[in-house]
Amino acid sequence: MAFELEALVGHLYIVGGRVINVNPPGSLVEVAPPSAAAGREGDTLFILIAPSGSIAPTTFYQQLAQLAAERYFDISGSVTIALRTMFQLVNRNLYEHNLEHAENGGQQFETSMIAAVLHEDDIYVARTGPVISVLQTAGLTLTFPEDLADDEPLFSVPLGLLPEPEISMVRYGVNAGSRLVLSDGNLADIPGDRLTSIMLENDIEKVLGGLRHTIKIQSQLMLVEFVPPEYDGPIVAAPGESSHEINMRLREARLELDTDAAQWQLPRRGDFSAILRWGLARLAGRVAGLLLFLGDILQRIFPLPATASSRRASSGTIFLSVLLIPLIIVSIVVLSWVSNLGETEFEQCLGRLQETARLAQSIDPGSRRSVTSAWNATIQVADACDVMRPGDPSVSEMRSEAQELIDTINNVKRREAIPLINFEDASISRLRIQGTDLYALDGSNDQVYHIKLSDNGREALQDEPVAKMRLGATHQGITIGQITDIAFDDHSGDIAMLDANGTLLRCAPQFIFTCDAQRILESHSWKQPAALTIWDRKLYILDSEEGQIWRYDPSGGAYVSAPREYFAGSARPNLRNVVDFTIGGDGYLYLLYRDGVMKRYFGGSEVAFTFSGFNEGSEPSTVLTEGFYLNDSPFAPGFFLISRGARTIFETTAAGTFMDSYQAFDQQKLELMSAVAAYPEQNILYVASGNTIFSITMDFT
Repeated sequence: MAFELEALVGHLYIVGGRVINVNPPGSLVEVAPPSAAAGREGDTLFILIAPSGSIAPTTFYQQLAQLAAERYFDISGSVTIALRTMFQLVNRNLYEHNLEHAENGGQQFETSMIAAVLHEDDIYVARTGPVISVLQTAGLTLTFPEDLADDEPLFSVPLGLLPEPEISMVRYGVNAGSRLVLSDGNLADIPGDRLTSIMLENDIEKVLGGLRHTIKIQSQLMLVEFVPPEYDGPIVAAPGESSHEINMRLREARLELDTDAAQWQLPRRGDFSAILRWGLARLAGRVAGLLLFLGDILQRIFPLPATASSRRASSGTIFLSVLLIPLIIVSIVVLSWVSNLGETEFEQCLGRLQETARLAQSIDPGSRRSVTSAWNATIQVADACDVMRPGDPSVSEMRSEAQELIDTINNVKRREAIPLINFEDASISRLRIQGTDLYALDGSNDQVYHIKLSDNGREALQDEPVAKMRLGATHQGITIGQITDIAFDDHSGDIAMLDANGTLLRCAPQFIFTCDAQRILESHSWKQPAALTIWDRKLYILDSEEGQIWRYDPSGGAYVSAPREYFAGSARPNLRNVVDFTIGGDGYLYLLYRDGVMKRYFGGSEVAFTFSGFNEGSEPSTVLTEGFYLNDSPFAPGFFLISRGARTIFETTAAGTFMDSYQAFDQQKLELMSAVAAYPEQNILYVASGNTIFSITMDFT
C-alpha cells in the first residue's frame, strides 16, 4: 500500500509557558530524495531531537537532525536497520564530541531523540532518552513507552553518554485518519483520559490547541495526521512534497538515466575504436564547454557592436579549424591510452572494490560489528561495479565471498526459495498444515485454498479453493462474513474457519465439500476476534480489543455452551498487538507480539519465557515479527518466526534458544513475507509472500 498515505504536520514549541511561533529546532520532516537507497524510496521520516542537560545553540539541533535524515536515506535494507544505524551515527558524533571536550574542559551535550518512519501502511517509531510517542488509530490510544507512569523505560539514557545507544523500537499499522505525536517527556504529565480526548478532536489544529492549553510550562512536539493523497484540508503547517509525486518523478528520472546509460555505455579496454569514439566525444564536449566559457568572458570584456559587420573566415583559419583541432584531439586520446591514462570507470570501481575487500580482510575477526560493516561496504561497492558491467565474474565472485562471510558471522543459511503455488490477486495471510494438507487464507479476498502436497512435500499435486470457505458463501442457511482465521482440529482432523460474525465452519480434508456450520454462542459480544486455535477439542478465540481469549468447550460435535475467560480477573494482558497465538501439546499457550516479544501462559497464568542466543541486532525485539509457527512434533520441536523487515526466518528451540536463521538467495521473493509453516519430517518450510507460497529446504541434501 505504498504512497496511499500522506502526512499533515504541525508543531508545538512552548518555552517557560510562552508559545514560540517557530518549529522546535530539532524537528524535521523529510520525504525520500531521488537519491534514496533501495528500500527507502517511499519512506517519510519524522525526527524530533530535544535537549537533555546542557542546551546547545539552535543550529546544533537543526544540523543534527539533518545529519540523521541524510544518513537514514543512504541506508538500504529494512526500516529497523536503517533507524538503528541512524541513531548510532548521531550517538557516535555526540559521544566523540563529548570525549574531546571532556579533555579540555569544553561544554558537553546530550540529547533525546525520537524518530518515526511511514513505510507503506506501517509506522515505525524509535526512541532513546525521555521522549514519547502517542498514536491514535482505530479508536485506540497507544503510547510508547506503553506505561507513561513508569519512569524506568521513559527516562532512558540520552544520546552522547554511552558508546552504544539504548534504542527502543515499535511498529504499528496506520490508516487514513491516524494521528501521531512525537514529544519530549512533558507529555507524560497529561492524564490518559485527557490525552485521548485531545487526540480525538475534529481536526489537527484543534488537537494542537488542546495540547497547548494543557501543557503549561515546557514542550517540544510534532503532530502528524495521516491522510489520503487527494485530501484537501486546512493547512496548519508549511506543506511538504507529496511522496506519491516524488515517486513518480523518481521513476521518470530513473527511466531517463536508463536510456542515457544505454546510449553512453563505457567502452571495454580491448575495443580501441569504441575508446577512441568515447574519448573524442568526452574531450570535444570539454573543449566546447571551455570555448564557450572563454567566449563569454571575451564578450564581457570586448562587447560586440549592436550590428556587427559580417566577415568571412580566411582559408588558413578554416584549415586550422577543420584539420588541426581534430588532429590534436586524436593525438591526446591516443597518448592518454598509451600512457595508461584511459582507465575506464569500471576499472576504477574494481580497484575500489579490491581495496575495500582488503580492508575488510585486515580487520580483527573478533570485532564482529566492524567486520560485518566492512563486508557490507564491500557488497555496496560490488553493486555499484555491477551496474557498470553486469555479470562481470570477478565482481560476482567478490560479492559472493563478502555475502558468505556476513552470513557466517550472522548465522544465516542461504536457501533457494522455490515457488510451490501462486494465486492470482491474492495476499496470503495464514498458513496451516497437517500432514500433506496445506491450507492458505487469502486475507485480501477472504478465500481459503487447499493444497495437496506430494509425500516429499516439494510439489503441489492439487490446489483448489474451498468452496464454502469464502466471503459470501452460504451453508446451512448461514452466510459467511469476513474470515478471521483458520485452524486444524487435531481430534477430528477437520479444517476449521471462523468469520467475524462468529460463524464456525468445519470441513473434512478428505471430503472438502462435507462441512458443518454453526453460529458460536455470545459471539455478538466479541469486540475484535483476531485468531483461532483448537486444542484438545476446545475452541480458543483471541479477542484482541477485549484483551481476552474466549474458551468454548465441546458438547458432542458442536459448541453450544457459553464461553469461559482464559484470563481470569482484571489483570489481563494487553493483546492489541498480538499477531498470532497457539497452544502446544503440553497445554502451554503462546502469544507472539508485533514487537517480537513472546509470552507463555498455563491455565491463564504467565510463565517466564524469553528468546536467547540471538546475535546482536537480530533479536526478535529488534527486527520485529509478522508471524510464527510452533513445530510441536518430535522432529526438533521449536518455533519458526518470520521478520519481513529482515526477510529472515528464525528457528529456535521450544525454550526460545536461537538455532538457525534462513534467507533466500533472491531476497526480493520474501519481501512480502507474511506466514510460515513447517513440514519437519521432510525438513521443509513453507513461506507465504504476497500471492505466492515458497518452499525452502532447511538443510542441504
